Amino acid sequence: MGKFIGENFEATHQKVGTFQIVSGAKQGGNVASYFCLEDGTVVHAVAGPLDAKAFLKEAKWAMDVQRLALNDVSKDMARYRAVIRKAHLERLAADHGFKPQPNTLPRIFVGPPILTNNPLRKAAGGLNRQGQVHLLLAHSPLPKLSELYPIVFEDILQEKTSTLPVRVR
Repeated sequence: MGKFIGENFEATHQKVGTFQIVSGAKQGGNVASYFCLEDGTVVHAVAGPLDAKAFLKEAKWAMDVQRLALNDVSKDMARYRAVIRKAHLERLAADHGFKPQPNTLPRIFVGPPILTNNPLRKAAGGLNRQGQVHLLLAHSPLPKLSELYPIVFEDILQEKTSTLPVRVR
């Protein structure tokens, strides 16, 4: 997995929440992973921890979707967003059983992503965390990471963003 990630992505991390370490064990906090273009635009995100096999599956899917979009649309950003949206809608259907009718889909939203007033959310009912991520990225494909991570961390993972340092007890 490390080789695949190293060859296909730029890896970075950022602490956005806080947790404490008690007797050498981490308590609290959570993790989210983002697969981005060079400019910080998010193609795919994962809410919560995954084992190596599942993480590699998500990384490969993100890479395949990005390549498909690039091959299909050249430099037309509206068409690029439509391909990314379609991919997230397909994952919603395949993995979560949620398939909105095409005539009920709102227009692709360009701008900061929204989850609480997302017109797809009411119809989606009780999606799990990853289903909510796909829903968010189907409604607002290709958001900036700076706009997306607070929504994933606070609204989906139910964690608070914080700049406080890690506490060791």
